[in-house]
This record gives sequence, structure tokens and C-alpha cells, in this order.
Amino acid sequence: MKYKTIIPAIIMIMFVEILGCSQTSEKNDTMKISDSEKNIKIVVTDSGLGGLSVAEDIYHKINDTKIYDKVDIIFANALFDANSGYNRLTDRNEKIRIFNEALNGIEKNFKPDYIFVACNTLSVLYNKTEFSKKTDAKVITIVDYGVNLIDENLRKNNNSNVIIFGTKTTINGNTYGKLLVNRKFNKDRIVSQACPELQEYIEKDPKGEETFNLISKYVGLAINKLNNPENDLYASLNCTHYGYSNDLWEKAFNQHNLKLKGLLNPNSKMAAVLFTKTNKKIHKNTEIKLSVVSKVKLAEQNINSMSNLFKKSCPELSEALKNYQLKTDLFSF
Repeated sequence: MKYKTIIPAIIMIMFVEILGCSQTSEKNDTMKISDSEKNIKIVVTDSGLGGLSVAEDIYHKINDTKIYDKVDIIFANALFDANSGYNRLTDRNEKIRIFNEALNGIEKNFKPDYIFVACNTLSVLYNKTEFSKKTDAKVITIVDYGVNLIDENLRKNNNSNVIIFGTKTTINGNTYGKLLVNRKFNKDRIVSQACPELQEYIEKDPKGEETFNLISKYVGLAINKLNNPENDLYASLNCTHYGYSNDLWEKAFNQHNLKLKGLLNPNSKMAAVLFTKTNKKIHKNTEIKLSVVSKVKLAEQNINSMSNLFKKSCPELSEALKNYQLKTDLFSF
């Protein structure tokens, strides 16, 4: 009788421990937050301001669900030089080293419970950092969400194709292509197109003529690589900046006489990791603090452009960006 009582208890303890161990960046879809976690600190990071859209999505969903008492959402810009960027570095190991320092700085300064790497360029580097091997924070990267979204749509029609648009680092690493081929998709269905400097144009003016011209240029280059342009076509926006210009992407494809089956943007998928069906609204109100921090000084034009973009959809984020904290010692490199 004694053993019959003890054994179920041991099994229950093991089950709880397994749930806790499942919270890794490689198993985003299984991550579960306990209702007992009332106060959390979340850092969203990017190599620019594209990840602000992920911070906005997290803000709204937490505010709607009210499963936490207090939440601190910090957007930490991982850009190391206002006149340069990760995609301008030619040495991949140097990119990894600098991003590792940025992550160390984020953990040291903010001690977050969660780090959302809302940047494809940095996400493809994350598993190579020393930080990934030692951190206690739960780190969520965007690549898996992007691959899942492409996978979900390509399976609807075996004759469909996808164009993957991204930065040079994302495309040159062929991370998306390799992961999709590993899932048994024929490589002939996948076209990858690097879009150098596009994220910079989008930050300055996401709806502008120069931005459109650059998008149209890259769309034209990508279309020329298609083996079967008559097939259903998806465009996957695998840089968090690109979604700010959704209308321009659709306009560019129309200009090239191609109608998209779908424009795929994984930005809004990342926040799902914070919620499960078992979560309940347990607070009348959730106190949410939203802030923006950057190691480098942000260009006034970029601040105005991005803050105007969020003015209606998330005025709290718009104000946080306009009043961002310049923290030059955020990390060293």
C-alpha cells in the first residue's frame, strides 16, 4: 500500500519537471506558462526597429488576456553601430560574437524571463552563440515560426511555390531552404531572394516611393528565378521590417502581373508561445510597462516614421519609441 501511494506521486513530480524542461527555443510550440507566474519581464530584440511589431503584438495579447498581474515589455535594439549593421559585416563569426555580447548585455541589464529574438538575421545566428548554451532565460527565435507558416501553406497545394525574401545574412545562410527541404519539400518549389538595404529604406519610410522601387526590383529578380510562374505563389516576408510595407509588396507583384496566393508574415505568430488554452483571465487589469532601449542613437526620421506607424494601433508603443532610452553601455563589442 505504501508503494502504491508513493509511485503516483513520483510520476506526477516527473511530469511537472518534464513540462518545465520543455521550455526551450527549439520547442517553441510546447512552451507553457503557469497561471502562478503573475509577474514577467519580456525583452524583444532586433537588429533595428522591425521587431517593434512583435512587441506591439505581445502588448495587445497580454492586455486582452489579462493572465498576468504585472508585465514589463522592453524592446532592446541590438544594433551595435548606427552607421553599420550585422548584414554589412562579412565575417559570420564576427556577427555571432557581437550578437553574443548584445545578449549578454540584455541579460545583465534587464534579467528577463523571456527573450524574443524578433529578427531573422539574428535568429539564424542564435544557436551559434555561447549565450545560447548558458542562459536561464527562455529564448524564442522567429525562424521556426516562419518555416511553420510556409509549411502550412505549401501543403495546401502540391503545385504551389514560395519566394523567401530576407536580408543577405538570412538568405546566404539558406536556413529556410534547408529546413523546408528537411520537411520533404522539393527545392524547386523554393526561391530565395536577398533584399540588401531594404530594411533601412523601410525604417525611413515604409510607404515611400523609394521603398516601393526597391521592393519592386527584388520582386522582379525573384520572379525570374521561378520555374513555374503560373503555379500558386506565396511570398514569405522573412525580415521583421518587411511587414510594415505589406501594401507595397502586393502592389509590386501586381506590377509584375502576378497575383499572390498569400503574403506570409510570421511576426504575429511569436506571441502565441506565452499562452495556452488552459490560461484563464485571472486579473481585472494587467499593469503593462512598455519601453524602448537602444545602444545607438536612433535617427530622427526613423523615430518619426515608426512612431507614426504605431500611433493608432498602439499609441503606448509610439510614445515609448519617441521617448526611447539611449543606453550606450547596453553592451560592449
